[in-house]
Amino acid sequence: MSDHKSGSMDIRAQEKTFASFIKMVTWGAVICVLVLIFMALANA
Repeated sequence: MSDHKSGSMDIRAQEKTFASFIKMVTWGAVICVLVLIFMALANA
């Protein structure tokens, strides 16, 4: 078995991907809320 050292893995790519995912989900939620508000105001 290989020697594993906890915390030695480079995770910058995963952190960048996760940050992008969170930003995308946040914008998606904001857009959905805005669409719902518009629909309520337009009596759709």
